[in-house]
Amino acid sequence: MTDLLENIFGTLFSPASTFRRMLEERTSVTIAAIVVLIACICSGAGSILTQSVFMSMFAEFPGFEEMMFSPSASMTISVVFGFILWVVIAGILHVVAKILGGKGAFTEMLVLLGFATLPNIFQAPIGLIAILSGGLTGAFIAIGLGGILAIWVLILDVLAIREAHKFSTGRAIATLVLPFVVLIVLAFILIIVGIFLISML
Repeated sequence: MTDLLENIFGTLFSPASTFRRMLEERTSVTIAAIVVLIACICSGAGSILTQSVFMSMFAEFPGFEEMMFSPSASMTISVVFGFILWVVIAGILHVVAKILGGKGAFTEMLVLLGFATLPNIFQAPIGLIAILSGGLTGAFIAIGLGGILAIWVLILDVLAIREAHKFSTGRAIATLVLPFVVLIVLAFILIIVGIFLISML
């Protein structure tokens, strides 16, 4: 338990050295899964609270409430999809990192990327602050602070990739960016092909 707390605080405040130490100590995937679970639960709680803010703002619009998830659905989606995305994204980034000359193992990527989700534990307090502020102020707080957390997670992702695969920060950034670039290019090609096919009808 002490080691887990040490790794949690280290990830939040001195991630690079903590990630290196975790690799040396061979922190288990099970421990990382516990961290992901905690982050997902907090993220789900934050989502539930944030939804309440938006529902209070747009309650008068017909059908808006039906677009929102129930609290149980929000929590389930957060946990289930959180775990799926953790494994899938780690797998994709691991393959890209290997192509770029990375030397790490998949389990090392899983562990470090699992801990990289830690800033999401602050989603719950952000949701609480947003709902206490209420209205437009609460919505801006949720969006603004949520954006900051997303950037924080991305920075930790870069450090996790760099440490797991033992290469430069530049290659770590490339590893993170390349899959998105490929998706954008594929989407653009599909749109062009779709427009061409429609014009042929």
